[in-house]
Amino acid sequence: MLFLVAHACPNCGGTISDERLNRGLPCSKCLPVPTEQDVCQALEEKGQLKRLSLFCNALSELDKFRHYFQKAVGFWPSSLQETWIKRLLLRESFAILAPTGTGKTTFGLLTSLYFAGKVLILVPTRLLAQQIGERLEEFSQKTGIKRQILAYLGKKKDKETFASQNFDILVCTTAFFYKHLDELLDLDFEFVFIDDVDSFLKRSAHIDKLFKLLGFSEREIALALKPQKTEKDFEKLEAIRKRHAGKKILLMSSATLRPRTTRVLLFRYLLGFEVQRAVSSLRNVVDAYKDMSSSDLAGLLQKAAELVKILGPGGLLFLSQSYGKDQVENVVEFLRAKGFKVLSYLELSPKEIMAQMETGDFDVAVGLAHLANPLVRGIDLPYILRYALFLGVPKHVIPTKVDLLPRSLFNVLANIIGILDEEERLKAMADLQYLRRYLTLTQENLPKYPRILERLKEIKAFVDNKFKDEAFLERLSKSEDVFLVKEGEELFLVVGDTATYIQASGRVSRLTAHGLLKGLSVVLVEDLRAFRSLERRLRFQLGEEFSFVPLENLDLKELSCELTEVRQLKRNAKGASRDFIKTALVVVESPHKAKTIASFFGKPAVRKVGEAFVYEIPAEDKVLMITASLGHVFNLSRRRGFFGVFKENSRFVPMFDSIKICEPTKEQLVDPEEVKTRCPEGRIYDKRELLESLRKLAFEIEEVYIGSDPDAEGEKIAYDLLIEMRPFNSNIRRLEFHEVTSRAFREAIKNPEEFNLNRVKAQLTRRVVDRWVGFVLSRKLWEAFGRKRLSAGRVQTPVLGWVIERADEAKQKKALISFKLFNETFNLTIEDLKLARRVFEALDELSWEILEQKEEEKNPFPPYTTDTVLQDASQRLKFSTRETMNLLQDLFENGLITYHRTDSTRISEAGRYQVAKPYITEKFGEDYFYPRAWGEGGAHEGIRPTRPRDVHEIRLMLANGLLTLAEPERALKLYDLIFKRFMASQMRPALVEKTIIRFSLPFYNWEEEIITQILRDGFEKLYPTFKVVSLSPQAGLQEKGYKLVPKVELFTEGTLVQEMKRRGLGRPSTYAEIVTTLIQRKYVKVLPGGRLTPTRLGREVYEFLRKNYPQYTDEALTRELEEAMDLIEEGKLDYQKVLAEAYRIRRLLSGEPEEHAFEERLTTYQRDF
Repeated sequence: MLFLVAHACPNCGGTISDERLNRGLPCSKCLPVPTEQDVCQALEEKGQLKRLSLFCNALSELDKFRHYFQKAVGFWPSSLQETWIKRLLLRESFAILAPTGTGKTTFGLLTSLYFAGKVLILVPTRLLAQQIGERLEEFSQKTGIKRQILAYLGKKKDKETFASQNFDILVCTTAFFYKHLDELLDLDFEFVFIDDVDSFLKRSAHIDKLFKLLGFSEREIALALKPQKTEKDFEKLEAIRKRHAGKKILLMSSATLRPRTTRVLLFRYLLGFEVQRAVSSLRNVVDAYKDMSSSDLAGLLQKAAELVKILGPGGLLFLSQSYGKDQVENVVEFLRAKGFKVLSYLELSPKEIMAQMETGDFDVAVGLAHLANPLVRGIDLPYILRYALFLGVPKHVIPTKVDLLPRSLFNVLANIIGILDEEERLKAMADLQYLRRYLTLTQENLPKYPRILERLKEIKAFVDNKFKDEAFLERLSKSEDVFLVKEGEELFLVVGDTATYIQASGRVSRLTAHGLLKGLSVVLVEDLRAFRSLERRLRFQLGEEFSFVPLENLDLKELSCELTEVRQLKRNAKGASRDFIKTALVVVESPHKAKTIASFFGKPAVRKVGEAFVYEIPAEDKVLMITASLGHVFNLSRRRGFFGVFKENSRFVPMFDSIKICEPTKEQLVDPEEVKTRCPEGRIYDKRELLESLRKLAFEIEEVYIGSDPDAEGEKIAYDLLIEMRPFNSNIRRLEFHEVTSRAFREAIKNPEEFNLNRVKAQLTRRVVDRWVGFVLSRKLWEAFGRKRLSAGRVQTPVLGWVIERADEAKQKKALISFKLFNETFNLTIEDLKLARRVFEALDELSWEILEQKEEEKNPFPPYTTDTVLQDASQRLKFSTRETMNLLQDLFENGLITYHRTDSTRISEAGRYQVAKPYITEKFGEDYFYPRAWGEGGAHEGIRPTRPRDVHEIRLMLANGLLTLAEPERALKLYDLIFKRFMASQMRPALVEKTIIRFSLPFYNWEEEIITQILRDGFEKLYPTFKVVSLSPQAGLQEKGYKLVPKVELFTEGTLVQEMKRRGLGRPSTYAEIVTTLIQRKYVKVLPGGRLTPTRLGREVYEFLRKNYPQYTDEALTRELEEAMDLIEEGKLDYQKVLAEAYRIRRLLSGEPEEHAFEERLTTYQRDF
């Protein structure tokens, strides 16, 4: 047993040990003797089944449902279907999110038949109602479940049965539902299943009536639809949702089309889920190209016909917009003349073309390469569509002559932002953010908003002027991303259309119940510049590993056979393949990180389970549910034992409880007594509510992965989440990834790890020792100073001492003499002030000579660690340590940098060859790439970018809405520092000429080393760290200066962090926190220019602690403890020994022997709780 957790027993809500939770057991009061038998059964036999009854009953029902399902369809329910039934057994409403072929309709019908109470099934047509009624009757006969089923078809008998209400299940059309709502309201349906959601959502009135049927009042519906909601409105909606939860159940298949009505908000606010489907971006496509830039359309068509002949049926052909819609007819006629069965989007409606494609009786369907084309998106025929051909490169051709419409201005500005200079980019970023708010504004509505119109005119003038600027046009002509073409007298911007390419080619690689199917995409390239733009932008969007392969490198016949065979194999797969897709819960620390991870697989669906927001998205062999713990979930009790720790039989047992945040004050509380006294209004957010939601989610799904940060603090969070969810799911693993990127996450989930208990013990020890030292010394300060806001700490107090010591040293002065020679300023410091004055006055007689000149290699700095990035951000950017850490967190969670709490400079092979090499090679040439590991072994890396994208490319991502940063400009400045330092660390050394000069006066001389020439350039081209001085034999003194400066400089936040690193105090995760605490407690103040100086209060507090408790303010003790915690983490030291040593501090509280002070036995506490 490591610790206790209050209010965590899953059965009674009492105190329980981490050991019992980790074994999936309730507390010793509920189940005194641990048992290997079924926990539900053991509790029921003892008459102790309480809170777990809901889950135990659900498990019992699940077992019955499995056998019922097997009787009905001949096989057991899949992992996905078991997750869905668990949700229903917990009385949750939801939209089913799953790939094609996972049995959504079958599941809906079987659950409709299984559940007692009245059931309503809504379908779009009477034919479907009849078919579903027949299937229900068939399932009823097979399973022996007798229910009265009415498939309403409008016949006389149907009308009589409906009027008599003599039925259990009603299957009807949405039209019937709309017409007969008043009668349906009287029937009190407990379960509603809607299969064809798209047709149902076409009419807003359908949705309003559905929510009335589910028991919501008109007032509640109106509140959910209110356009501008206040915080109080959201609180009311949450209360409404909880009040209605579980009373009636709605099951829907998720929408496949984007609902056009705002009524879909009712599902979000009243039922807690989004009805709109998740959009998967998964693709397994062989992307190929053929350079045909010397051919006309006829040549491209001839090649397309050859490819269709080889590849066979199941193809899509997309004509580039640049050829125009008029050419589609010619393309269709040409291919038909060659004997191919061709479908055209111009000849058939979207429904008709879909119906014909579903038969599979066609060779190729022809559409236009445009996002709005019906063949580009919304088609899901995984076993029929195998390949896509593009006649011409998909591209945007954008007029440079813009009007005042925000969308028009946005399109041009977003595409030229990468060509602008730095100052113009900043302006363009602000303009784009402004334009984004008004993209739907129409021409006729513009005059209604004069202020907006004025700003639009300013932006238009800026854009117009750029296309008259020769320097800008010159830069544009060299761009690989965007270029100009002239048609008549007009100029047009041309850029690759990635959205259309990804969507269109994605039709041939779909996620199914049997996995992600492979497809082929071929671009017949008529414009090489447009193709390079497309490829570059696709790499930007899909990852650096994306590339097109030359068509001639492929064996098309063999590939075609493979595409056909894999579809036949998977389509005919039975049995084990049904469980190819599993359900998995991923818990990370922050919602931002959760959203970033979900975005790797597409646009997720969102649902709310209790207090947890969950992003749901299919991901290859899993349907992922990704949510956040919002950081730590437990804190050490303040009111139990000795500041949260019990001593029992020479062992120390900490007690934790869920974190509680007082909403009016945002103060973090732990114990219930604290809540009563410090948050009297009682408005608190208790993390226990979130933990109960996570338990519910863990129960629903098959696998749980916990991906908190990869350090000791993150390991403790992971372990806390593990023990909370373990009684509800035994399949829980640890994910550790050092960058929030698709590659790193996929690698982590393929290779999950076990939990590192030594790390947990180290963090537990650190937390307990910090609590004891901090609380004991703080109380002594309260007694002495009569101020309860004062605090002391194990690391904080010695660091305060350094600031004071440095401030005292800084009062002593030395002379700083400066003089300018060779147009370079030299500095000389002399502590003897009389000598310094003589030297300064004699500088006019200064002479110099070269003592030595030699060649030397200058190496770059290593990549940043936490301490060095904090120092540089403080010195170069004037950021506080707290601000820098917040910005680093934002960059990390957005997947832009690796984990930032690190003291390692090591760079992985991926960092060297997948990030540094492509950038350096492209920008400077392969000769400049000089890979360095900067260390061996270990899990952590130095802080580096995750992709070869410089700050200009990140600006483009921001401009195009692909990325969101809390403080973009400040974050980009920090990213630029990290990016350049890392890239420089992987570049070749500079070969320089170093010159040693002797400066001489009649009575004094000294030497200086300077660099006088670069013989071979290197890293300094990107990240200069030295100056080059040009010597001139005739040079004389140009100017001189004299001033007194401190003998030692006051600390800045950055240099104080460096001192902590040098002297072995603190950790990468705590450096900024310690500095911030000193400033917040007003022990230290920040002077103009960023220097730190102690306040009077800081001096008094430190002096009091140093005189009275020197053993606890000595940095040697703190350093020893840090070393001890490292040994605990390595498994080389028992953490209990460290706690026993630290426990001596207890004597300070009253001066009594420790066995009499604050005596409270663990067994007594457990008995009384």
